[in-house]
Amino acid sequence: MVPREVDISSVAELGAIIRSVRKECGLTQRDAAALCNVSSPFLNGLERGKPTAQIGKVLSVCSRFGIQARLRLPGNT
Repeated sequence: MVPREVDISSVAELGAIIRSVRKECGLTQRDAAALCNVSSPFLNGLERGKPTAQIGKVLSVCSRFGIQARLRLPGNT
């Protein structure tokens, strides 16, 4: 995969990106969930944009698919 950089402003946008990368990898939700050590319902909800407070699991899924989360802090350009 070619590295890409995208801005996200919602859980729905993050979920769509995760779904897209999972499909590019040729994985079913079940296989991807097992690979990421999360439940299938969790991954399904994440891909559908369901709000979640389980940021650790979200970051685990992102990391497993090579998605880096970066924060832009106020005052930094």
